[in-house]
Amino acid sequence: MKTVAFLLLFPFFPHLAVAQQAAPTQNPCEEKPISQRQMDDCAAFQYQEADAHLNKVYQKAVQYMTDDLARAQKQGDQKQIKYEETAIASLREGERTWISYRDIQCNAAAQQYEGGSMAPMIYSQCLTTLTEHRTADLKSIYEDGERKLD
Repeated sequence: MKTVAFLLLFPFFPHLAVAQQAAPTQNPCEEKPISQRQMDDCAAFQYQEADAHLNKVYQKAVQYMTDDLARAQKQGDQKQIKYEETAIASLREGERTWISYRDIQCNAAAQQYEGGSMAPMIYSQCLTTLTEHRTADLKSIYEDGERKLD
């Protein structure tokens, strides 16, 4: 009996799956925030956008450096290989260190509002600001001529 019911409902499953798919992420900043929760959501959304942009810029910088390393390896240029390996390792270490700094700094900023409804917004705004600055730093250091990171 269960099998018959399943087979009768089977043609409708694809429609159910489509209906249950998550809607595309909407920008909570598009509407004028009227509550603290909306302001928190907007600040979090802005951080997610800034973080995605930073990740794109960082990955492109690493890709350029990896391409340079591959070129040096192909040419057998040991001095350039060492240079590129060191540059890649330094960038990765710098990024890990920056993430620690970012987290400590933003926790300190939000701590001033601990227990208050503004704390999440302050934290997200701090993350956004520092992330945008980091993106600008990476671009100023690693963009070169035709090599654009955006």
